[in-house]
Amino acid sequence: MSLHVPEHGRQDGPRDCGTFFLDVVGAFARDAVETRWSDQRRQSNDELARLIDQAWEVALWQAGKGGQTLFDGPMCRLISYTAADGRFDMTLGPVSFKEFVGTNQTQAYVRYLHGPDILADPLGVSAAVVTADGFLLLGRRSTHVVQYPERLHPVGGTVEPAGGPEPPDPFQAMLDELVEETGVGADRVGDITLLGLVRDKNTVQPELIFDLSVDVDAAAVKRGAATAVDAEEHSEIVPVRDHPAAVVTFLQQHFSELTPVGLATLLLHGQHHWGIGWFAAARGFLRSVI
Repeated sequence: MSLHVPEHGRQDGPRDCGTFFLDVVGAFARDAVETRWSDQRRQSNDELARLIDQAWEVALWQAGKGGQTLFDGPMCRLISYTAADGRFDMTLGPVSFKEFVGTNQTQAYVRYLHGPDILADPLGVSAAVVTADGFLLLGRRSTHVVQYPERLHPVGGTVEPAGGPEPPDPFQAMLDELVEETGVGADRVGDITLLGLVRDKNTVQPELIFDLSVDVDAAAVKRGAATAVDAEEHSEIVPVRDHPAAVVTFLQQHFSELTPVGLATLLLHGQHHWGIGWFAAARGFLRSVI
């Protein structure tokens, strides 16, 4: 996997951003992103299979205790990617939620014992959603979710297999998540841009970060989210004024509440709209608290 850093024009590996790794940063339109499918599965062995089974049993028990239900559904593993010359190309393959729970989510350290190719690495999608009245929207994750309950996180989810001959479309996956979590229709979305690829340091799960605008104001989104298909995922929608100083102030006041992907989404949105100088200044503050 390679790093694309347009402002320096070099490829030299991921950047450590405190709570997340920044693997790719750029601005990729939909027609500059290509996804391929491979039936190649992750590497495994008997010891790892046993560890995954144990982790899954624990997860099922914890979920039952908390009144939650877990399903071992299909997901899309990020096998490889390249980012160069204004293009982003990905190869995805099959993996399951159980494999994710038993590797990235609870035992990401196994990559040091068995190599990085044993991780499930399901591809996530998250977006900086900008409303018509100038707010960025985050969600406070509910107590019903397995990961990061009560933390601030973007609208998002994971890429699922297409179920047909065509490879999965991460842009469509992001739009589907927007509809399911906020009730905002895909026809209300303006520009959508892929800003980069990050990995939560805790799980090293790869996450695509998007930037998109909707022609709906923040209050309307909050109302729609209350009755959306996945309304239980967030206990509230949290608006942040889409302004360089306001976002820095929000980072200062809510840093400990943000998930790693939530932090990455705000930073990449800021760099895309306000430049590398803003990003550097925001990172300067964060170095004092990480």
